[in-house]
Amino acid sequence: MRDAGREPGRATRRAAWAGAVLLMWVLAAGAAQAGDQAWTRDQVSQGLQAQGRAVSVRYEPGPRSPVMAPTARITGVYASRDYDSTARVSTRLCWGSEQGPCVPLQGRSIETRAFDGRAARGPLLLVHRVEGWGNDHPPLFVRGTVTVWFSGE
Repeated sequence: MRDAGREPGRATRRAAWAGAVLLMWVLAAGAAQAGDQAWTRDQVSQGLQAQGRAVSVRYEPGPRSPVMAPTARITGVYASRDYDSTARVSTRLCWGSEQGPCVPLQGRSIETRAFDGRAARGPLLLVHRVEGWGNDHPPLFVRGTVTVWFSGE
């Protein structure tokens, strides 16, 4: 039988390890309750044909998205856009319709909590508008991705 007084560090290490495991378990349970489910859609816009004329692309959960209750609420949104052109394009991320609420993308993407609490089924829209053609010409196609994190099933 070992003398407990001879190895005080061992008991301390065990207690610290058990405490760390308990903390990780509590944090993982909290994250699951906080809503780390998500749906993602990737789409390409129809061709933008005219400067100043908006083209919107609607994003909603797809057939492979997690099952969610009508009461599921947004806890965060990520959106990105990409296109092969020298044209200047402004893009807004909107919830519900083109009238919004909306937030502008600064650069290629945005991560926002502006829609927190709204219905997770959306729809969300990326609304693209050519501000100037640069050296290019119509049509211009914009690839977009929207990811919605939600809580509630």
